[in-house]
Formats: sequence, structure tokens, C-alpha cells
Amino acid sequence: MNKKIKALVAIVCVVVVIGISFGVYALAVNFGTTTINLDASKTYQTMNGFGASSAWLYQDLGTLEDDDFKDAAMQMLYGDSGLALNTFRYNVGAGGVESDSYEDPLRGAESYFVAENFNGDYSVFADPSNYDFSKDAAVRDLFERALATGNISKIVFFANSPHYLMTLNGKTHGENRYDNNLKRECYEAFSDYMLVIVDYLYQNIVCKYASDIEILISPVNEPQWTWGGEGATQEGCHYDPAQLAEFYDVFYKKLKAFNAAHSTEYIMDIFESGNYKMVLSKRTNFNEYMTEFEKYEYFQDITHISVHSYGADQSKYFREVFAEYMATYYPQISVSVSEYCTMVWNLDRSIDMGLWCGKVMLRDLAILGATDWQWWLSIAKSTYEKNGEYEDGLVYWFYDEDKETGERSNHSLDVTKRYYVMGQFSKYISEGSVRIKAGYSDFLSMNGVECVAFKNLDGSITLIALNDSESERKIKINGGYANVKEITTNADVNWQIREYENKGSVTLSGKSVTTFVFTK
Repeated sequence: MNKKIKALVAIVCVVVVIGISFGVYALAVNFGTTTINLDASKTYQTMNGFGASSAWLYQDLGTLEDDDFKDAAMQMLYGDSGLALNTFRYNVGAGGVESDSYEDPLRGAESYFVAENFNGDYSVFADPSNYDFSKDAAVRDLFERALATGNISKIVFFANSPHYLMTLNGKTHGENRYDNNLKRECYEAFSDYMLVIVDYLYQNIVCKYASDIEILISPVNEPQWTWGGEGATQEGCHYDPAQLAEFYDVFYKKLKAFNAAHSTEYIMDIFESGNYKMVLSKRTNFNEYMTEFEKYEYFQDITHISVHSYGADQSKYFREVFAEYMATYYPQISVSVSEYCTMVWNLDRSIDMGLWCGKVMLRDLAILGATDWQWWLSIAKSTYEKNGEYEDGLVYWFYDEDKETGERSNHSLDVTKRYYVMGQFSKYISEGSVRIKAGYSDFLSMNGVECVAFKNLDGSITLIALNDSESERKIKINGGYANVKEITTNADVNWQIREYENKGSVTLSGKSVTTFVFTK
């Protein structure tokens, strides 16, 4: 046998052995018992919690006279019987409802500032007497109902655009794509605007329920996006890296002075990046923004940044790249995921859509190391005829609408499997819990199961296992915990609870998310 034939035979043998090995491995992980090893001695990020935003529907829902209906909506989001969210993202409007004609008028939010009081001198934005805090009452009404649940421990006051009187074109979106629409001479005025509004809401509303709620102020949202030109659909403002870094410097100095003068502890939140995969982007490179921020003293006080998961979706690769980037260059800065929705049309009530969003959450926690996770719209609305239209809400407000008069009736609240999947996380990963190592023996990820685990403040362990396979999976759990509380959402059940003694292994139903709470 010549050398070429021998080499060919050897290669074939290697291929056969590898094929058999993969086959045996596939059979083992798909039909045998795989193992999750819980190791509480290996710790990662500390969780701050879960939340959602008040844009855009609160301006409409809050006008209803049915108090029970509004209470029910807030309970579904922030109550113990609902998602038990602890973070409220309050949209500070820029007055787009006054200055712009968006196709959906709710995307131009109301402002507390009284425009008639502007005389050309931007210092008027620092004077609270120039604001009318009876405005935006619909949003404020729902805000109070959410606070009344007693579960909110963190509020992020965020703005999509500066007030239209501060912009170059007098609108709450740019005249052209990529316009830096905030006037440079209005950096201080916009800072004052945010501080006056936030302080009023904190002192007069938040403090009625709890004075120790953490307050973050996020004056800029998704600065990389175009936010201008023909077809602009909502409030938004683009900032180039240098301009944004300079504005943050002005805002941070104003914030520090305000805190010192008023004995407050408000925190600057930056920079709500449109998505973290832009660390690889050429035009709107994430690193360019971070490099500009580093030029200013305020960056030394930055302990976390906020990013959005748009575009990254389920990708492990983008998360791994971004996590490595942050660990290499900014290991002292934690990452918060402050927005995500699926951004597709037609309401999908299936477990598959629930699992899609579950993977986004799980991978943001397990790979990105996110300390917070927040959905975009807490409430979306639709007529029964349209059945949802867009996949951007956690809770859906449905009603019948008379096409001639516009009168609405037959109101109801509804949710999809996505809502229940989020609850598998938000209801059982407590604030202050620490992610621990959850090693899974299916290292090639062939059987559709992924997991993430946290140690809670009371010593219990929360393990979340997502099974994207059609078949059930048997999993052995190593960790030495005696008692199990099991909560399951799949195509047939929502938050189904079982409690039993830990026998060392569990079974995951097909197409499911299961949360296990282990105690000694």
C-alpha cells in the first residue's frame, strides 16, 4: 500500500471515529441525563433587577376613568401577582406633542415646561416656576399606581430628545439624518430641564411612597441612530461622540452641584447605546464614544453603562465580543441592558416567541453579565380587529373602536407567552442576588438547553433552565440542595408551581422555561 493510500485511509479512519464520537455524544445529550453543576464559590455580577418603560401608551391609558383597570395594568407589571418588576423607566417628554406631527401623536410626548414662558433666555429652564406640573397627568397617574405596589426600588428618568425649544430645527427630531440637533449653547439649559423635572417628581411623588428609591437620570437615548430626516416617527436626537462627551461633562457638573445644594443623590446614566454590537460598527462605533468620554473627569466616576440589545437578538458571538471588550478595556464598569423588544409585526402568542425572548434575556445575563434587564414598552395597545400589530409590549391593552366616532369600549388587558417567560426571571431573581457558576455538561449545546443561576440574599439558589427542544430533557443537578420549588412555563401552562424534595435530577418539558429555587 503506497503512502498516499495509507494517508487517505488514516484520514477516513479519523473522520469515522470523529463521526461515531459525535453520534454517541448526540445520543447521550439527547436521550441520556446531562448535568448542571452549581458552584456558589464562583461569582459574577450582582443583579439590580428588571423593569420596563412608560413610553408611549401611558399618555393615553392614564386618561381612562376606570381606576380598577389602570390598577390592574400596573399590578400585572409591578405587583407580586404580576412580573414584580422593580425598575420603572419614566419617559421625560420633549414637547413633541406641541411641536411635531407624528403619525402616532403619542410618540411626541408632553412636556412640563410652559413654552409661553420662554423669552429667548435659556436660563428660564432652571426656574421651576416656569413649569406646569399639572401637565402630563396621565403618565403621572400611572406612575403613582406603580409606586403604590411597593416593589419599585429604582427609577430611570430618560429623555429621547431635548425640549424642542433647545433644538436647531425647533423639533424633537433632526432635520436631517445624523444631525446633532441639540444647540451647543443649550447644554446647560437641557441639564437644568432634566434636573428640575426629576427633582419635582422625586420630592412630590416618589417620596410619598419611599425616599430611598435609587434615582438615575438618562438624558440621552440611542445617540448613534439617525433620528432625523424624512420619515422620523418619534422623539429622538443624534449625538456624535465628541458632542455627546462634551454634553455629559456639562450635565455631570450640573448634577454634582445640584446634589450638593439639595442633599440629593441622583446618578447620571450613560449612554443607552442603540446596541452593543456596534463595538464592531464603522460609522457609529461604540468605542469612539467611550474614547471621547475618557477625555473628561466625569468618566472616572462612571461605574456602569446602559446598552440596548437591539440587533444582537440571540447572538452569542456579539455578546462574547462585547463582554471581552468591556473586560479588557473597562473592567471597572458594569453593563445594564436598558431596552429590548423584538421589533417585528404581528402579535405572536406562541411559546416559540416566548423562548426567543427568553434566550435574549438569559444570554444577556449569562454571557454579557448584565446587572439589569429592562423591556422596552411595558404596555402596548391595539383594537381587537388588529390583534396587536407590533411585538413591542409586555401587556397589551385591547379595545373596540367605533370607526366613525373614535369612541372606545370593551377594554381588556392581555399578555403573550413572552410575558410569562420574563416572569420566570423577574419574579425569582431577587435584587442583590449574585450570579454563580452553572456548568452544563452539554458543552457543544446540542440538546437545546441553556441555563443561568443566582444565589439570593436569603441563601437560596435560583436556576433558570430554557429548553428549546421539542423533547423533554432529564437534568442532574449537583449542588447539595434539599428542597425544590419548580416554576414552569411552556405551551400548555404559565408559572405552574410544584414543590418537592430534591432527588438529584429534574425533567424539563419540551419547549419550556423552568425556574428552580433550591433551599437547604
